[in-house]
Amino acid sequence: MRATKPIDATVDQLDSAKETANFLMQDNLHTTELELFYTDNLPEIETGIKKLNDFSSKSWLLSSLLLYSLIYDKELYRQSGLDWAEYASQSRQRLGLEQRDISDQLSTARFFIKYHKALERKHFNPAGCNSKLAKAELAVELSGSAEDTINHLINDTYQDFKDWYQSFKPQKRLLYSDYKRDDIEYTDSHFKIGGVEAVKISEEIPEADRIRLQRCMKTIFEAFANGYEPAVIPVYDNKEAKRLIHLRDKDRQNR
Repeated sequence: MRATKPIDATVDQLDSAKETANFLMQDNLHTTELELFYTDNLPEIETGIKKLNDFSSKSWLLSSLLLYSLIYDKELYRQSGLDWAEYASQSRQRLGLEQRDISDQLSTARFFIKYHKALERKHFNPAGCNSKLAKAELAVELSGSAEDTINHLINDTYQDFKDWYQSFKPQKRLLYSDYKRDDIEYTDSHFKIGGVEAVKISEEIPEADRIRLQRCMKTIFEAFANGYEPAVIPVYDNKEAKRLIHLRDKDRQNR
């Protein structure tokens, strides 16, 4: 959870963000809820957060800013007599929030405090943007551009926004262990994939060839099972190969 990651916001910046949030949502709130920004009473703020989370999606932003105030602005949660870890563990009971919701809302608040003026200039409407706002801070971190993030936040659907910022994530480097197979079985003479015999070496070929092929196939299937791609490397001074070639040529001469 990212609750311990404050930003360097001044009191003026936080107040300015609250004023912008009030302006954006003035048609959806009552005076009693707006007054919560100006109280230091913990139970009143907790009750206010519960009510705001029952409102329409626009309330997400106000609730996020209230939560930011509760934790970072004056650390009002300390009125409970609990430290942050203890308070967060009781977040469902006290605030009606899961700890993941707290993380998302604090991220929303941090992003909005930093960029609310730019959002206001672009006539941002927070309705239906909860999920995008919760990931906007991450989008700035990944893309390196607040301006691009704001443009996508305003214009994209959530899925398009998610696809955009996730495109900046470094590709996972797959390890051999990621390719391990538990559906491959092999013995000295039987080779199966998913319980089905994949290779059958004829009993009619010369015994020396059959044993050699079985040994090679066992090596190949062992590599498959452990996530490796087998390769064939010619060995021109292989005594066994020379012996088999000699026997084969001799057999042809006798025909």
